[in-house]
Amino acid sequence: MKRRLCLLLALWPMASWAGGADGTALPELLARIRQSGPAQFHYEETRRLELAAAPWHGEGYMLSGADGSLVKLQLLPKRVIMAIVQDRMYYWDPEQRQRSSAPLSFAGSAAGQIAVFRAILQGQAETLAPDYDFAADRQGKRWSLRVTPKPGQGGEEAPSVEISGDEDTNRRRIAISQPDGESTEYRMERTDEGQRLEYSIQRLLLEAAGE
Repeated sequence: MKRRLCLLLALWPMASWAGGADGTALPELLARIRQSGPAQFHYEETRRLELAAAPWHGEGYMLSGADGSLVKLQLLPKRVIMAIVQDRMYYWDPEQRQRSSAPLSFAGSAAGQIAVFRAILQGQAETLAPDYDFAADRQGKRWSLRVTPKPGQGGEEAPSVEISGDEDTNRRRIAISQPDGESTEYRMERTDEGQRLEYSIQRLLLEAAGE
């Protein structure tokens, strides 16, 4: 559950860290992929786990609320709702009738990962600067942004994240690498945005919470 709750949907505008060779790559890329307000993404997920013989594949939608709520609606291989609201996480598997809710701190080492992703999503850059480095690269139409823990900072289990894409601002690739060698890759495409999404987000949150 804790790994599946690690959602990264967007980044904030920030121009204070150095970028590529010309010093402009980072602020330009952050402006390009900036997301504000409610948004919905279709995603395809590939997970490579240490003890699994083959990669795991999933597909569905990720929804981000204006208040920082995160909802992952997995549709394949089966329907599952995972969500983070303020400092709580929710999980609902209707096929197995499994529902759980717990403080985010109960996620153990994964809580730090989630905190990083939420800080990025909500634009709280100042909370990441002491522990993480940011590096941008741009090659023609292709671009990438790496977020990596500083040596001795971020905890031993802090992940590295790479966001990449091209001129299509609705599409992006997000790769999350764990220190133990496990990794998750998302291929995402924005399918909707705006205030009308708040209804869908709240409806899914109520379903996950069992209300």
